[in-house]
Amino acid sequence: MDDTKPNILTEKKNKFGVNKFNVQTWEDFNNFKSDKFVFIFGAGYGADFYFQNYSDNIVGIIDNDEAKHGHQIDFFVDKISLDKCKEKKVLNVSVLKQYKDDDLVVLIANLNASEQIAEQLESVGISNYYSLLAMETIEKNSFVSAKDQIVNHCLLTKRTDKIEPNKLVFYSTGGYFGHGKYIAEQLLKQRNDLDIVWVVNDLKIKVPRGIRLVYWKNKSKYIHEMRTAKIWVYDDMVPSYIQKQPEQIYVQVKHWSSVTLKTFGFDFTTFRKDSVEIEMCRHNSEMMDYIITGSKFDTDTCRSGFGFKGEIIQAGSSRSDVLFQESKYRQKVKSHYGLNVNKKILLYAPTFRYKLGDSNIREVYETNINYELIIEKLASKYSDEWCILLRLHPLVSGASKSITLLDYVIDASNYSDSQELVAAADIMITDYSSIMFEPAYVRKPVFLFAPDRKEYINGERKLLIDYDTLPFSIAESNEELANYIENFNQEEYVNQVDEFMEKYGVHEDGHASERSGKFILDLIDGIRS
Repeated sequence: MDDTKPNILTEKKNKFGVNKFNVQTWEDFNNFKSDKFVFIFGAGYGADFYFQNYSDNIVGIIDNDEAKHGHQIDFFVDKISLDKCKEKKVLNVSVLKQYKDDDLVVLIANLNASEQIAEQLESVGISNYYSLLAMETIEKNSFVSAKDQIVNHCLLTKRTDKIEPNKLVFYSTGGYFGHGKYIAEQLLKQRNDLDIVWVVNDLKIKVPRGIRLVYWKNKSKYIHEMRTAKIWVYDDMVPSYIQKQPEQIYVQVKHWSSVTLKTFGFDFTTFRKDSVEIEMCRHNSEMMDYIITGSKFDTDTCRSGFGFKGEIIQAGSSRSDVLFQESKYRQKVKSHYGLNVNKKILLYAPTFRYKLGDSNIREVYETNINYELIIEKLASKYSDEWCILLRLHPLVSGASKSITLLDYVIDASNYSDSQELVAAADIMITDYSSIMFEPAYVRKPVFLFAPDRKEYINGERKLLIDYDTLPFSIAESNEELANYIENFNQEEYVNQVDEFMEKYGVHEDGHASERSGKFILDLIDGIRS
């Protein structure tokens, strides 16, 4: 290719750091690849766009993400790729070593790292590569327009997808846990004619037989699944680019149990004055048909937080059912971490904090809890050997890898299901996380360690319940926390929790998922609409 061609970008000269990207065109690419082995680098939006718009056969798709290697390519891009690619699974870049440089050409379809990939290819002696984003930029004469069209091409494609009456799409904050998990497993026990789709953002997630996965970054496939499902079961917000058809049913199950301490939805976003989040809440509240709640308090706060006037199903907290199977999950968790069967477990689960400023960046808050002092008091109080499971909030769980921990403190931040940890634990310490209520459903001791309570409550997050009225001891220092553990009285604690649960209308019994499952099946069978 002649790199002396004039730069035809009008927005900014040398938009791309790789000079030849500024002059490459689709005509150049088509002429050059006619007698070459063609590979696509990047299993994502760019590759999806290419397959939707071009008919050429491709040897295979390469990606640097090891988690994608070996997966079927249609897990990440449109299924038409299966007809256009010789290799049906995502490949490692090392596959290129099998070819001479003159015999192959690589189309870089990654939209965020094309220049780094170019450098990577050059380092292994491959010089025949083109950038899909660069060629589309020249085609559209606009970098912004090109990238937007590539990412959103599936939104612009008119479809006539038919709704499948036995199909459900579940989403639980990108993982496999929460109320949806236990509702879905109830459905699997009762029916074998359902098509249950689970939206994930982690390729390593394992689900039971009978549930199939869709990767949320494969936007074309994700939207298709949403458009063709009769029922959506979500514990978070449905993206603004997805619209519900009149025949579809949207069931919101939210991602907390029967009581939540902090504001959410409209009550939270208006507090933070976040216009984007407010619009997202509005988009969802207009589509919701039902909300499944766990208590009278949960029902009232969901009406306010979601701005919802429709029907609410007060079935209980499905994810909390596991708390009534303590021995099963205690054995599972101890086996997972190689713990002695007689060892006691303290679960420490602090929530995240928002970074101060204009952006809503979540970050880990260093509470400086004194693990050594806590273990000493637990051993003195209960005469047992203890360990601590540290569970950071899922939104900041990756930060746990940079925290230096003592031998008896185990990083459980990436354990797949926090409710199983709660079921396995003997005692919990948290701060403002609504997970505090779940051990209390089965009357396990809960202690609150909140050294920043004034800053948090006054500026970080508005609360739905007066913090001082919670049935748990509240410590603002390690010494206070140790003292509360040392002087803990189970009988007094149970009386306080009983009074609290009665006041807020919480009556968990371990069968919430059965009630929720029956409700979903009634929707499937048309008994309810």
